Amino acid sequence: MSETYWGPKSVTFWLVSVVALLMLFIGVRGFIQPEAAIRDFGIPLHDSADRYLVYIKADRDLFIGIFLLTLMVLRMRKALLVVMFTSILMPIIDASLVLTNATVKTPSWIHIVTAVYLFVVGWLLYREEQRAKTANK
Repeated sequence: MSETYWGPKSVTFWLVSVVALLMLFIGVRGFIQPEAAIRDFGIPLHDSADRYLVYIKADRDLFIGIFLLTLMVLRMRKALLVVMFTSILMPIIDASLVLTNATVKTPSWIHIVTAVYLFVVGWLLYREEQRAKTANK
């Protein structure tokens, strides 16, 4: 396997696929079970009429999952590296929303763990990209 190869034989490929599949799952679940999805997010749904706001979040998550899978299929490691690092901000903001608005603060930890996971995957992608760059010289 060459240093520039990136695909199913790469650990980072599977680490990114975990994020993509989870985002797809969360997005689909947000449309199917909006009350349960927003509760698991960490913010209670006070009025069932507000479930349309959950659909906005579900749409965001579904798009992110499809976008990540598309980049994976196209083997765009450098683009995924950028997406991983720039996406760290989303779970941090989500965690701060949960911490400031929820009665139960426990779900905020999943958002913090997600930010750390995205950072680690981004860092591993960066290292692979640097190795591939030096191998091409």
